[in-house]
Amino acid sequence: MSSPSTLFRWAQLVRLPNTFTIIADVTAAFLLVAQGGQPVVRLVAVVLAGILLYWAGMVLNDVFDIEKDRVERPGRPLPAGHISLPAARRAGWGLLLGGVVLAAISGYLPADGLAGSWRPAAVAIVLAIMIVAYDGPFKGSPAAPLLMGLCRFLSFLLGASVVFSDPMTGLADFAPKHVWTFAAGMGVYIMGVTNMARHEADQQGRSPTLPIGLVVAMAGAVLLALAPSMAPAGVAWRVSPDRGFPMLVGLIAVAVFVRGIRAILDPQPVNLQMLIRVAVLTVIPFSAAIALLAAGPVWAIGIFALVVPAIVLSARFRVT
Repeated sequence: MSSPSTLFRWAQLVRLPNTFTIIADVTAAFLLVAQGGQPVVRLVAVVLAGILLYWAGMVLNDVFDIEKDRVERPGRPLPAGHISLPAARRAGWGLLLGGVVLAAISGYLPADGLAGSWRPAAVAIVLAIMIVAYDGPFKGSPAAPLLMGLCRFLSFLLGASVVFSDPMTGLADFAPKHVWTFAAGMGVYIMGVTNMARHEADQQGRSPTLPIGLVVAMAGAVLLALAPSMAPAGVAWRVSPDRGFPMLVGLIAVAVFVRGIRAILDPQPVNLQMLIRVAVLTVIPFSAAIALLAAGPVWAIGIFALVVPAIVLSARFRVT
């Protein structure tokens, strides 16, 4: 059997299956504000910016963790020598810079009825800082789950920021209240998932962070369910924001909750790893629900379809 290609090794390094969660939530955030796919040029640019920033975070994560991985995960591309550390450093910092630059450009691409906006650049710069903070000095600290949650919060906000058109007079005007709430829901959910993932390989498994993480993740789902109620009057939702959307979010969250309870009761590594895999990829159906709410079934189906390549690839590549 031939050895895996260099491209395969890079796909391992960036956790390729997770890329579809970024495509999903950045697109859903865009649709939440635009209520459709126009201006498509800004949509494409901001999704690509989100991907570059996410890949930067994944690569720099392994760059910062190289010594630890040599002991605990010697098969990863960097400690195994399949990708050189200097090449990974160049790629990580290059992707980070490229994501910020592309996000800045996305706010000024031609769009009917929309002026140029500096908001995507601002979000991307703060996101880049949070990525480096998480991957570097705060990786093993109690603040790590919060920082990861902030990264997902900002990733969602990035997708929405390219279609904000109202002038800003203060921080509260940076985004509508319901957009803040949707972004917070995503961020809190991922904060909980990150808390659970810190112990996915724990052989003892009886850590209080697992149930705490599950509770936090479910709190994020509750925020998502309540977010439409924060929107101003007159927003044309495609499904009921009071019943249909919260029920849909609840049904999606149940799958994570059930696996979480199973992992708490039987904390074997295989149960914990399956929980994290499902919890991470559940960002896609959450995003599809937001797309259904804001832009209708065609967009929702398109985003939900990202589950297929994500699941297929997650059988070959780790998601954490």
